[in-house]
Amino acid sequence: MTEKLPVYLAQGEAARLFPVLSTTSKEGRTTSIVLACMVQIKELGAALLQSVGQKRGKRAQLHAFTEVVFKNQSKTIKDRPDGLIVLKVGSREWKALVETKVGNNTLDAEQIERCRALAKENGVDCVITISNQFATKPTAHPVEEVRKSRSKIPVYHWSWMHVVTTAEWLISNEQVEDSG
Repeated sequence: MTEKLPVYLAQGEAARLFPVLSTTSKEGRTTSIVLACMVQIKELGAALLQSVGQKRGKRAQLHAFTEVVFKNQSKTIKDRPDGLIVLKVGSREWKALVETKVGNNTLDAEQIERCRALAKENGVDCVITISNQFATKPTAHPVEEVRKSRSKIPVYHWSWMHVVTTAEWLISNEQVEDSG
């Protein structure tokens, strides 16, 4: 069963634990796996979203998509964000664009600013970056230009170590319930 795209997306795929992307697309595959884990492992999704100020209650629905293109995307923005997180609580919808870097690849301030512009243009609430660059907390972005920007669209950062540590903490403290 494939998840239906939201009406505001022209293109994208539901995040999958086993992505159907080329093995050379490490960023795309990794993003898909992490986002799928956030959707399927409610406790992991809740913990990561809480770190950016969002609460995933029992009635909330979490959806995630990869390689998204918006229907209203201006022709000047050629970027295709690695992911989109959609948290629905009743009629309220909170959305975050996700930009991911793997290995030694570092975040690029210009690319993040283009993501911010895309977010603003399409009613997306924030941008979340994920990379091996360290940040003391999700609100302290590792890229100085991003931290100093006056944009109204917030940018949060999860280091890969933060994601792994969050998952390990949940497991070691037996915080993940078996859905079976």
